Amino acid sequence: MTIQIAHVNPTTDDDQYHKFATLFAEKVRAATDGAVTFEICGNSELGAEGDVITGMGLGTHQMSVMSNLAYAAVNGPSKVSEMPFMFADSKQAAAFFDSDIMKEVTDGMYDSLGVKVLGWAEGGFRNILSQKPIRTPDDIKGMKIRVPESDTFMKTFEALGANPTPMAFSEVFTAVQQKTIDGLELPVASAYTGSYYEVCSHYNLTGHFYNGLAMSISTKLWETLSPELQEIFVEAAVEAGTEQRKWLAGKEQEMKDAMAEAGCTIVDDVDVVALRDAAANVYDFYRNEIGADLQDRAMAFINS
Repeated sequence: MTIQIAHVNPTTDDDQYHKFATLFAEKVRAATDGAVTFEICGNSELGAEGDVITGMGLGTHQMSVMSNLAYAAVNGPSKVSEMPFMFADSKQAAAFFDSDIMKEVTDGMYDSLGVKVLGWAEGGFRNILSQKPIRTPDDIKGMKIRVPESDTFMKTFEALGANPTPMAFSEVFTAVQQKTIDGLELPVASAYTGSYYEVCSHYNLTGHFYNGLAMSISTKLWETLSPELQEIFVEAAVEAGTEQRKWLAGKEQEMKDAMAEAGCTIVDDVDVVALRDAAANVYDFYRNEIGADLQDRAMAFINS
């Protein structure tokens, strides 16, 4: 059996999506003595994330490393972990994504989307790349910042006083060079592997959103697997996610150091509390879509 794993990022050793996919594939291959192998299809070869989610539901796509951001676009409860400035650090975020609360959210996607989430890894905290330092909400006001096609991102940057601009990712590098936009926002690994530090003078550690990465499988494929194979897949996804998170924690500092050596200033004294306060109304705006009880339990978990 050979299974395709789709993802949208580069197929390089330094990429967080590809690392998760590679670790998972190696573990399943070893556990099945090579009976199950994988073809990892990165660089959006099998479509954008929305296309892949649809395909998994139809059974035309088999597996993916999928951002929770993409699930939140089509599944309201998934927005529970897509609120701005929600997590203090990666440890807290990982604990939440591995919690029963997120299991409840992903279990709900089994029938509604035709997707089963096997385990979570980390995409990293998203930070703003710009041509000036950003430390307070005043520094963001009026800036034209490229964001993904996500209503939570749009709402958050509007609350911060920016002019959020959805744009195809393939157009972003040129847009920065031509000053069509004032900046963009990406996790450390994506900023580094995409060389965006070469066209932006500042990388501001705002940490406004956290990227959770889901190892996902079409329920149509999942239900053809034996119970033994299902157990192997889940164990491999959980173990791969744990290893990928540790790997990324080490690589991020190396990447920031490399960006700084190349001349990009790493701004690490951002007033995150002021930014979070400025975006506080976003939580209330999505409360009904997320579900009041679910959001309350999520915030209790975070604040415990």
